Amino acid sequence: MYKYTPYIWLTLSVILVQVFLLDNIDLGASISVWIRPMIFPLVILLLPVEWKSIWVLLVSYVMALVLDMLLGGSGIYVITLLPVALFRSTMLYVASRRSMESSDQSQLLARLPLGQLMLYISLSLLLYHSLFFVMETLSTANMLRLIATILLSTFTSILISWPIVRLFTSKVIG
Repeated sequence: MYKYTPYIWLTLSVILVQVFLLDNIDLGASISVWIRPMIFPLVILLLPVEWKSIWVLLVSYVMALVLDMLLGGSGIYVITLLPVALFRSTMLYVASRRSMESSDQSQLLARLPLGQLMLYISLSLLLYHSLFFVMETLSTANMLRLIATILLSTFTSILISWPIVRLFTSKVIG
């Protein structure tokens, strides 16, 4: 239980920051439509690599269900967070060219070079934001606005989440 305490604190703090800070920032109607940072997928991305997929999916389901209840998402957080959990190993392989099934899994995220870690986080957040905004709009009528919203929100999320990732991988995992 002790080795999972940092993950519990990470989950609670990221959800609290998301619910009470990031979702309540009002930058004006013209900017808030384009930029909606979401950092809670970090919890799923930073879970121990050696966990079986079923546990990662279960944790992401519970976390997304809590977010749906807190934010009134009507299931959108569950629908969009589960594929991120499912494709986590694929994203890690694409970013690092390392298989998650290798015997040397302990502290894999802490040992990744910064570029590969950034690519892993960026690709995963791009996947999440793409799924979220496509499911939210369910329309291709304004495709350029959809693409701009995905890219701007992903970029903002990466900027906000990168210090959290570095701190967590260096102090807790590493």
